[in-house]
Amino acid sequence: MNKIPCEVIKDLFPSYIDGLTSERTNQLIEEHIAECHECTEVLRSMRGDTEDTILPGEDDRKEIDFLKKTRLMQKIAFISSMAAIIMAALFVIIRVFIVGSSYDGTMYIVNNVSVDEGFLRLNISTSDSATVLSRVKCNEEDSVVTIKANLVPVSIFKRARSEYAFKLSDPATIKQVKIGNQVIWDDGETISPLASLVYASRHDYIGDMSANGKSANAIGVYTRLGEYENQLETAAEPYGWIIRPKNDIPSGKAVLTESDMESMAYVLIGVIANLDHVTYEYTVDGETRSMSFTIDDADAFFGRSIKDCGKSARVLNELIEKTGF
Repeated sequence: MNKIPCEVIKDLFPSYIDGLTSERTNQLIEEHIAECHECTEVLRSMRGDTEDTILPGEDDRKEIDFLKKTRLMQKIAFISSMAAIIMAALFVIIRVFIVGSSYDGTMYIVNNVSVDEGFLRLNISTSDSATVLSRVKCNEEDSVVTIKANLVPVSIFKRARSEYAFKLSDPATIKQVKIGNQVIWDDGETISPLASLVYASRHDYIGDMSANGKSANAIGVYTRLGEYENQLETAAEPYGWIIRPKNDIPSGKAVLTESDMESMAYVLIGVIANLDHVTYEYTVDGETRSMSFTIDDADAFFGRSIKDCGKSARVLNELIEKTGF
């Protein structure tokens, strides 16, 4: 005869009815109620069953097993979903706030670049206070050091840092330092961000209007003159570029604007290999004016061949400093 006290069996009935007890416990309960009339009546009362349906049949056991498996699968699915959400959140945090996106160097502030004592040392940061550089590395090849970096938002994961030092394998041969595609140090001289941006836009043929636009944007033609129209003189040499500002220039700003036009012309002639002259056609208080600047004018202003600017970032940097941009 089953030795388990009736009180213990009765305490197990709620779980037994809900199908939450184990197979071994089920077996002990069923052995007990098969011999105990009192517990049988209690179970019948709790379940509202007839005498024939007190003990679970084969179908009942299958349904109970199915419910157990269903609950288990639901728990597993819930845990898997939560794990996937957590992993996705971690991926986003790492990708955005730690790894970041590739940085091409178009918005940077660089100071104190030096190559000495076997090290490249520099102070570099972005011009946007909301972002910082991440995963800064350098590659040394063919006398050029290229700095590669990613850009990330300022956060608890990444604080601003600007001072970097890289050990060089052959410092005596280093002639140029770049970040992305922009030269920041050339032949012993730190290159300004403006000169670096313009130097990256240099190209061989004035007939390439897309490339012309990059050079014009780099030097700030639109910023200084507003909207303008272009006409290229490429049917025969010498090749030229006519720029026609759409906005009328007030007489009070004419001197400054014309000075900017001259400086921009020299820079454009310097970085576009086969460009011979730049002409401006514009109005001042409704009066039509025209100015043209040639290679000879640019050479005279610069004191050396203006075309050297397209061969050396250091030389272009000197020209831009001389123009006062």
